[in-house]
Amino acid sequence: MSVPRTASVVIIGGGVVGCSIAYQLARRGLRDVVVVEREAVGAGTTSKAAGGIRVQFPTETEIRFSLESVRVFERFRDEFGVDPGYTRIGYLYLLSEERHLRGFEKRIALQRSLGADVRVLTPDDARKLVPALRVDDLIAAVWGPQDGMAGPAEVTNAFARRARELGARIEEGVEVTALERANGRVTGVTTSHGAIATPIAVNAAGPAAARVGRLAGVELPVLPRRRHIFFTEPFPELPGPVPLTSDVTSGFYFRKELEQVLLSPGDVEDIGEDVQVPMDWGKVEETVQKALHRLPLIADAKIAGGWAGLRPLTPDDHAIIGWAPGVEGFFLAVGFGGHGFQHSPATGLHVAEWLADGTSSLDLSLFDPGRFR
Repeated sequence: MSVPRTASVVIIGGGVVGCSIAYQLARRGLRDVVVVEREAVGAGTTSKAAGGIRVQFPTETEIRFSLESVRVFERFRDEFGVDPGYTRIGYLYLLSEERHLRGFEKRIALQRSLGADVRVLTPDDARKLVPALRVDDLIAAVWGPQDGMAGPAEVTNAFARRARELGARIEEGVEVTALERANGRVTGVTTSHGAIATPIAVNAAGPAAARVGRLAGVELPVLPRRRHIFFTEPFPELPGPVPLTSDVTSGFYFRKELEQVLLSPGDVEDIGEDVQVPMDWGKVEETVQKALHRLPLIADAKIAGGWAGLRPLTPDDHAIIGWAPGVEGFFLAVGFGGHGFQHSPATGLHVAEWLADGTSSLDLSLFDPGRFR
């Protein structure tokens, strides 16, 4: 199928962020939106997401993004006719160091002031939530009962399907090879399936964001870093439901997925810009050691498999959303650091507002692309 020759907006990247932006633009009446995705919709880093959704962020903007997104996930089935598997399992952070508790207390005050339900618990209260926990070395825990999870694939496909129904074109298996510019502004996108003339290109390329940026002569400090998740064979000895439980000192986290337990060592490794992410089975040992310390009964479980995904991180751990400095018509929605899925409803809404109306209803200066200059 040939790609249309003109578009009002071309979105580069058909992951959850790109599809959410396309849906929201189409909702606003922009019918000639084109999404180009080099693999299949949601096949990139979105497909490796753990699906967590939390309001426990350190900044007002990110907390508001979470609260807005949670409202979308709550009514997702009504709006999209798809069950995304949204459940409020809660997030439980385990703290064994005073400095971590002080940091969390500052954040909790802000979170609660914005309407989020976040509480400090005693170690014994944490064990009531997860009876298998070892808590003798903890000083406290932080509990967010509003937090939860949903299915990234279901959400991404729902955004894509609704965007298509509203007139957007989503082209899969199409690689962007160049961004055409004239007089300092975007004029088109060249792809493996031909050229598309457009005044606006949106970089929503996830881990490939820096590579796409360079096509427009823009250096983006988005570094994809690898993280592993392993899963056990069915393990009813850890009865569910289990919150997403994170040991802040070691980085280890776990939760139940049906009858299996998901385990991550919390590793973050720089592996360059290769978007193909190889597994490192040597990570199993580190994961098991951390797991045994915090969840001793996991000694009886068997690891059944795992995967590795990329977290596109920026130097300050905040996303980059806004017009690229120095290139008119080049918009950035990148660097979500593993939070792209959970913030995708709010990201799509505010980026579409900005592109269609010239301004966003929320102050997005936290994400200003110019802040790294």
